[in-house]
Amino acid sequence: MAFTVRDIMMLPSLSRFNLVAGKGGLGNYIITAGIVDYEFVEGIDYDLSKAFEKDSIVISSLLFAKDRPEMILPAIKFLKKSGVGAFAYKQILFEALPKEVIEYADKNDFPIFSFKEGAWFENIIFEVMAAVEKDDARYLSEAHIEKMIKGEATQEEVDNIRRGVSLLIDRAVSAGYIKMPELDANRVLRSFYISKNLKEKVLVSKYEEGIFILITTSSWKEESHRIILEEVCQSLSLPVKAKNIILSRMHSATELDKAFREGYFAWIAGLIDLRKVSNFEDLGVYSAALLLANTPELKGFSKGYMAKLKGYEETVSSYIRNGGDVVATSVDLGCHSNTIRYRLNKMKELVNAPNETDHELFRDLSIAYMVAKVLAR
Repeated sequence: MAFTVRDIMMLPSLSRFNLVAGKGGLGNYIITAGIVDYEFVEGIDYDLSKAFEKDSIVISSLLFAKDRPEMILPAIKFLKKSGVGAFAYKQILFEALPKEVIEYADKNDFPIFSFKEGAWFENIIFEVMAAVEKDDARYLSEAHIEKMIKGEATQEEVDNIRRGVSLLIDRAVSAGYIKMPELDANRVLRSFYISKNLKEKVLVSKYEEGIFILITTSSWKEESHRIILEEVCQSLSLPVKAKNIILSRMHSATELDKAFREGYFAWIAGLIDLRKVSNFEDLGVYSAALLLANTPELKGFSKGYMAKLKGYEETVSSYIRNGGDVVATSVDLGCHSNTIRYRLNKMKELVNAPNETDHELFRDLSIAYMVAKVLAR
């Protein structure tokens, strides 16, 4: 399940923590960890609005409050307002916190812990982030993603995944998939788990040496998801522009599997290059064919259709890549346009449709070709 304050207290470095206030907040979610020390020092010009991540545990030596214990309460209030899930301080400068801090934490269910020597800040942060990443990988394993893509995951399994990952999935979800030689999926994952401002709305998971980008918001506006995707591409230095990633349609949180399935098939459609689109639904009739590619009817149609065109694979591929443009196909293959027209007429005869128009041929050919590519992958 997604980690709570209570869960992370079981980690080795955090097992030495002592709860001093805010017991009612032990169910708060934790998806990352951070440090606070100089941010609240008077006289330092620092933008506090972006200093702390929501649903994080923040640790401190309270150096900013040295000889100024009255500064602790405003800092705690700010952390609570920022959505921080818990706070822990090392007992170096303060053995105990002021009474008003304890009262505030208890009243507002904001867990505060103390710990002594022997627990290093770096170890605490590493353990929290490693545990969150490991838990996400367990729920969004390649086997689980595979079942969702194939449409074999039960609703109970989808709900378990949704509740298990660290991302608090909101009402609307969409997914995009990328895979290319320049992509270092492991580097992207490392960058994601140490990034700020992404983990509230995005989850990145690895699949077949590529990555899925899962986006979630309370808004059902597609524009919101495209803006977040742009932020992901920039923050994680992805080797692809956001406009070139085809997102699934937006689904409710309970339809997480559909978002993954559409995101993956949309990537395949992008490889086939049927259309230059940015959203799954813009694929038109191909969006339906993609999702039905594994049905006996479409499998049989595709297999039979493509078997009749053996020896024409290069022409078929180029013709589809060029959107049915005969001249562009001839340039691509380095031959005369009449040669392409001859081949198209020959293909019509081979599929027993000699009277089809080029448009009708392209329609049937593109669907058969696309289904074959989906099945091959």
